[in-house]
Amino acid sequence: MNFKKVRNVRLYETIIQQIRQMIDEGKLQPGDKFPSERELMVQMGVSRSILREAFRVLESRGLVESKPGGGRYLRNVSGFQLITCSAEDIERDALLEVVEAREIIEVKIVRLAAKRATEEEIERLVELDKEFHGNDMSIREYMDKDRDLFFHLAIAESAHNFILKEVISHILNISKELREKTILDYDDWLNLCKQHGDIVRAIVKRDEEEAAKKMALHLSELRRDLLKRCFS
Repeated sequence: MNFKKVRNVRLYETIIQQIRQMIDEGKLQPGDKFPSERELMVQMGVSRSILREAFRVLESRGLVESKPGGGRYLRNVSGFQLITCSAEDIERDALLEVVEAREIIEVKIVRLAAKRATEEEIERLVELDKEFHGNDMSIREYMDKDRDLFFHLAIAESAHNFILKEVISHILNISKELREKTILDYDDWLNLCKQHGDIVRAIVKRDEEEAAKKMALHLSELRRDLLKRCFS
């Protein structure tokens, strides 16, 4: 396992790209242990701080795991097994874990939003739904402006629980980083956008059960669409 020296202004991103390339070329496999920090610093010609920043990003995306006293490992692919595993496969698997966490947290958040949202916040959700999902745009245009993240964060803000908002904000940012590599089919994305409107209408009615049901369905179908891409 030999790494190349890195020469780039944003060195940590170059390290990440090099690791992705090694995965795609089969030089790194899920479960493999990375060399020590000292070895990597020598092979890549970077400082410890740059190296740690690269691994911090990889760990935050769920692609690398650190074991106390045991070093760093490329994550095993748990959601589905492949004979050959690419960087995109590992990222998609990590995104499935993100969706699993969202299924646990966002169903509770939307219940609280239906119960606690102010009239001004409800009006904002309605406007966001119209602005983000009422226009004819490509999926790339939609994702470039982080519309999905803004929409779900607005719901979290309406729940009036600071901790839940911070937790879901972190999860959604991971989802944003990974989704660029696991983009949905346009028809699937369009269907998910329509479901956002169903969630808003339930909040407007202050129907906690209906809001929770619509959010659960939304995330369940997101998981289904991702799995469909996994095995296509």
